[in-house]
Amino acid sequence: MDINNKRIIITGASSGIGRETVLQFLKFHNVKIFAVDLNKEQIPKNESILPYEMDISNPKNIEMMIDTARNWMGGIDIFFANAGFAYYEKISTPSWERISKIFETNVYSPIYTLTVLNAKQVEPVLFITTASAMSHLPLPGYALYSSTKASVHSFMEAFRYEMNARNRIMVVYPIATRTKFFDTAGNQVPVPFPSQSSETVARKIISGIKWNKKRVYPSMIFSIMQVLDRFLFVPLRIYQWIEAGKLKNLSASKEN
Repeated sequence: MDINNKRIIITGASSGIGRETVLQFLKFHNVKIFAVDLNKEQIPKNESILPYEMDISNPKNIEMMIDTARNWMGGIDIFFANAGFAYYEKISTPSWERISKIFETNVYSPIYTLTVLNAKQVEPVLFITTASAMSHLPLPGYALYSSTKASVHSFMEAFRYEMNARNRIMVVYPIATRTKFFDTAGNQVPVPFPSQSSETVARKIISGIKWNKKRVYPSMIFSIMQVLDRFLFVPLRIYQWIEAGKLKNLSASKEN
């Protein structure tokens, strides 16, 4: 796909992967970017960007966002559903509200947005969403987050065969990305190894759009690990045990 002249919506646009992808899109000619976040003050300032403050976990907000963006840009060519968050925790207290909150943002929002676009949009749209390496390899401490990303992965894999033929889906699977993501997940959260920069992920997303990719794996290491897991499952189980040890040590230090 030629990115020049495209009309783009990005959620989670104020930081991390979302912000870096906004900056990458600005390198192209005559793009319009409808940048959405809970904190629009941190969204990059540019004449090609319209910052929009919104909670994406509300379906009425999503429909209003789509209508507002379409009115401003004249249409939507690319929608990047990037907004999401994580808990880093050992789940000890049942909380329906806590589970609902992360699923509403990480799962319901991208799924609902895609189904709305697929049902109501006349022109073709490329729908991009951020899954995670944890959708394939769930890690201790991120049980809820991993399950949300596995849900997104499974839905997108199935729905790409159900939606209108004119529309396309691209799913991005970053490994741990060095952003404020881990600061919001909890206190003193260890960043899993290996990790990568948000700039690297954003560049891979742009490349995936250009080459009409269905799936983007920004980390070569993770791609290799996926292949090895089919034949040598023990190394990845060891990796999970190591991460479980980190969670146990952090929990113990907080209790002391």
